[in-house]
Amino acid sequence: MKKKFLSILFVSILFTCEIFAQDTTAKKGWPSSERYTFIAECIKTARVGMSDDSARSYCYCMQEKIEKKYPTTEEAAKLSSADLETPEWKKEIQNCLAPASTWSTKDRSDFLSECVKSAKEKVSEEKSKNYCECILFKVEKKYPNPLDAGNITQETLSSPGWKKMIADCFAF
Repeated sequence: MKKKFLSILFVSILFTCEIFAQDTTAKKGWPSSERYTFIAECIKTARVGMSDDSARSYCYCMQEKIEKKYPTTEEAAKLSSADLETPEWKKEIQNCLAPASTWSTKDRSDFLSECVKSAKEKVSEEKSKNYCECILFKVEKKYPNPLDAGNITQETLSSPGWKKMIADCFAF
């Protein structure tokens, strides 16, 4: 039941993405290649001390926080190890490490599998994977209980907030 729900949810999200991602208003901030590089390198490093699933969630969370504070990669490059030791950044790091939802590894895996499978019909496998990981992070953040994600409707997906979230991930 849950797997079918996640599959239906993704198909709706992908459909909405195709419709609304046509609004090519440039996202300010980091170029998608820089986001991808940051997350890929972060995951590679984080895997040493945590599962792939946890590392992916942590790195998407940290990338979002760093980009919010440092809107350009040039500014972010100035972030030092000492900066990350400040109470402000320690709190942000802990927030990203804390389980933010009740999604299980299986829930995430099922979502990603169905999402990538569906997305590959429209875009490349790499683009599908990037989009699906991004949208998973955002859906999980918005709906910490995977059963609550069942409240997503086509009307919800048409809202400005969802349009932006989908476009951001599609541009990833």
